[in-house]
Parts: sequence; C-alpha cells; structure tokens
Amino acid sequence: MEQLRYAIYTRKSTEDEERQVLSLDSQRDKIKQMFGNVKIVKEFRESKSAFEPDKRPQFKELLEMIDAGKVDGIISWHPDRLSRNAVDAANVTHRITKGVIKDLKFASGYGFDNSPESMMMLQMTMSQSQYYSSKLSKDVKRGNATKRSMGGLTGVAPAGYLNQRTSMVGRGEAIVVKDPERFDLVRMAFDYFLTGEYSVQSIHKIMTEDWGYRTLKRHKTGGTPISKSNLYKMFNNVRYAGLIPDPYDQERFYKAEFPAMITQEEYDKVQVLLGRKGLPRLASRKQFALRGFIRCGVCGGMITAETKTKQNKTTGLTKIYTYYHCTGRKVGGCDQHGMNVREDDLYNQLLSLLDTYEIDPQMCEWTMKALREFAEKETEQRDVVQVSQNNAITNTQSQLDRLLDMATRGLINDDDFKAKSDLLKADLKQLHEEQADIAHRVKSWYETATNTFEKLADASNKFLSGDLADKKDILLAIGQNPILVDRKLDLASYKWLVPVAESAKMIRTELEKVRTEPQQTQKASEEALRLNWCGRRESNSHRLLGRQTY
Repeated sequence: MEQLRYAIYTRKSTEDEERQVLSLDSQRDKIKQMFGNVKIVKEFRESKSAFEPDKRPQFKELLEMIDAGKVDGIISWHPDRLSRNAVDAANVTHRITKGVIKDLKFASGYGFDNSPESMMMLQMTMSQSQYYSSKLSKDVKRGNATKRSMGGLTGVAPAGYLNQRTSMVGRGEAIVVKDPERFDLVRMAFDYFLTGEYSVQSIHKIMTEDWGYRTLKRHKTGGTPISKSNLYKMFNNVRYAGLIPDPYDQERFYKAEFPAMITQEEYDKVQVLLGRKGLPRLASRKQFALRGFIRCGVCGGMITAETKTKQNKTTGLTKIYTYYHCTGRKVGGCDQHGMNVREDDLYNQLLSLLDTYEIDPQMCEWTMKALREFAEKETEQRDVVQVSQNNAITNTQSQLDRLLDMATRGLINDDDFKAKSDLLKADLKQLHEEQADIAHRVKSWYETATNTFEKLADASNKFLSGDLADKKDILLAIGQNPILVDRKLDLASYKWLVPVAESAKMIRTELEKVRTEPQQTQKASEEALRLNWCGRRESNSHRLLGRQTY
C-alpha cells in the first residue's frame, strides 16, 4: 500500500482567545515528535486569524495542493487550527467526504479515524470553535462599547500617553496616563502648529532632529522617529481633546476619563489649519469660509457665523446673507456678540489688508534670488560660529572627563566632585541647547522667508480662489492672531514685513506702468525697480535672519 503524504499546518494569531495556544515552533515540534514516522512533504506556518474565511494564504495553498493530488492528509495541533468559521470548516469536511483528504492527524490528543462518528465529532468541534469565536467577538464589542461610554480608551494609547494597569497582581484595570517622557513634547508640537507659522513638515523636522523625539518602544516596534503620516494622524486625533469617538456613530462622542492634552477649540483650529472641517460632531453644520481662525478682540472667544434669509417684498426674491460675530461665551457675555459683520464686508477688509502686502510674481522672483545670494554670504559667518560652539562643547566635555578621572583615582573627594561636575554638566547642557537652537534657526529662516513671499505673490487671487486652508495660509503669512473688534478686522503683522507694507503696493504699481513702456526702455526701468525693491529686502533680511540666526 502506498504511503500517504502529509502536510503539517500550524497556526497562531494575536487574538485574545489564542494567546494561550502553543507557539508555531512548539506546535511543529510536538507534531514531529508524535508523527515522526509519517511522510511529510511540506510544512505550512500561518500567523493569521481563522475567524474570517479566505484570509489565510497558507491554508489556501494547502487546499490547492490537496486538490492537485500532491498531499493526502493534514497534520495539525487541533481542529480549531484548521478552522474557526463555517466556510473553511465546510472546505475541510467536504474534501474528507469526497475522499480528497484521506486522513487527519492532531497532536493535541484529539483522535480522528475517518468514521461517521469521528466525522460528526470533527464537525461539532469546528462548530464549537466557530461559536466560541463569534461569542467572544460579540462580548469584546459589548465590553469595548461599555468602556467607551465610561470614558475609557480601547486599544493602544495615542502618542504622549501610556496604557497602564492599576494593579501589578493579575491583569488589573486598564487605564490611560500621561507619558512623562513624551506628553510635554507632543503638547509642544500642537502649540507650534497652532501658531499657524509651522507646517507639519517643519514640525516633523523639529521633533525628530532638534528634540530627538522617538516613539514608544513596544516589543519589536517603536523607538524610532515619528513618521510624517503618523504626525498627520496625531494632529487629526480627537482623543487629544478628551473625546472618545463611537466607531458606529460618527456624531457620538464620550468624555474621556484621561486628561485632555488640548481643548476642543484648539482641536477645531488644528483641523482648520489642516484644511479639515473640525470636530466630526460639527459635520452636519454648515461650514463657513472665514470661521475657525478669527477671535474676538474683546473677550478672546472665537468668531462664528450664521446665515439669515431676507425676502424683498416688492420683487419677492429671497437673498441669503452670511454674518460673522463673537460667540459671546465669555462669563457675563460680550458686547461684541450683537455686532454682526457681513461676510462681504469682512472679505473686503481682508482684501484691503492683502493689497498692502501683495507682491507681483516678478517681485517674488527678484526676492527669491536676493535671498539665495544673502544665504550664500551668511554661510561663512555661520560656520565660524558653529566651529566656536563645537570647540566650547569639546573643551567642557574634556574638563568633565578629567574631573571623572581624578575622582576615580581618589584625587578629589566626593563633595568637590559633585559640585564641580554639576557646574560643568549645566554648562554642557546650555551649550548643547544653544547649538540646537542655532541649528534650527539656520535651517528654518530660509524656508520661512521663501514661503512667506511665495504666498504674498498674487495673494488676492489666491485668497479668492483658494480653499479654507489656502485662505488661512495666506493670512497667517502676514501675521498672527487675527481679531475682530467693532466690526473691524485687525491682524498683528510680523515686524520684519514692515518694509514690505511700506513699498509693495508702490513697486507693484510702478511695475505695471513699466510694462506699458517701449521694449527698449522697459528692461532698464525694471532693473531700477529691482534694485529699489531688493535693497529694501536685503536690509530687512538682515534684521530677520542676521543677528537672530547667530
């Protein structure tokens, strides 16, 4: 009689109900120990859940080899390794009934002899596994829903927080606490982004290069710089605002039991800065173009918007107007709450402000060239400063090393060693901080300047045609903290842009006139304007980048 050919199939997933199952290696070793005398043609190892059908590529390949007549039987640890769902169970039992699978062997002590009684027990065992998985899944979902309603977090805590057990004995209750190493750094990242002056990319560089931020080490993962995609997800995670979302109801949120890192208003502003629409709980509300980043200049509350419908009694035509006003949430109210300003009026004020700073694309091109030339001149001076800093750090570290050597040889007592080493360590820390600060400024100034002038080029058209994120970017390129007082918009513009406000409109107007001149005089006139404009930019760049950089 020809010897049957067997394939070994071992499986283990990360599901809670399978964590006590033997490891893949242990399953294989036990199988070979018990069935070492049979002919084994191939081994299949799978780290997948069997709760859903057609999700296991190794199991699928095993069935294909059986159907092709390359394998006669299967050896596994237990029937539930083969199936925990009705479809895969039917795939196995049907092939046994048809004689395609000629034998099954199990190392857990479960016996199978291909008899009708054994077939019935096999089907019952697989059905029991399916029932257990379904019931457990339902119980887990019910438990998670209860935990969310009580403000608990299901799953892994977001960056800046830690999962913690309340008891060292047994499993204890799972809670979420602040991560002492990362909580403040993540909050700083939110603070940087909320200023509107830093992009996600620039914050990513600061976190990874300047702060040395590393993700939490978990077994074989973590301990690495945060990725840009995860940083975007972090800024979009409503859990930081102390709210737990319901995965089955987008408009339902639960108040978290763990401390919030940011306020709900700050979360809304972050979503506006990202170009999103704010908290999902507001998804059903109308989105207004200028709501979300302007505050009341009296009480500091956010400026909100609403629509009003008016019908002309004569013509019967209906018009819809949008008005902006303070939310009036200050204790005792705010006198700005009733001062509505129409969206058209607010747009006109914004366009007037932009007109002060807007530059022609040709002026932007001149500015980019001037900034590049200025950066090249500054390189040598920056290098000298950095060399001096490196020498100071090396010298301080050498003093600390010599002090440690003296203490090791007993040439200095413990009290003197501690006093002197503490001073040197403090000096060394300050030198490193200064070096990191200068390194950040050296990297960021050029990006800040070029981004600003690119946004100011043809700013009015960009503002009118752009989306909410574009409008925000253009306004925040001019200044910060836009406020509305007595229906008047005000913006704290950056001091280094003062020369731009003083000359941009004039240079822009003159440039338009020059373009109407004859071709032979146009070039000379443009060059005169360029020297006028870039001379102002060079002086201003020195104030922005020169002494502040070093």
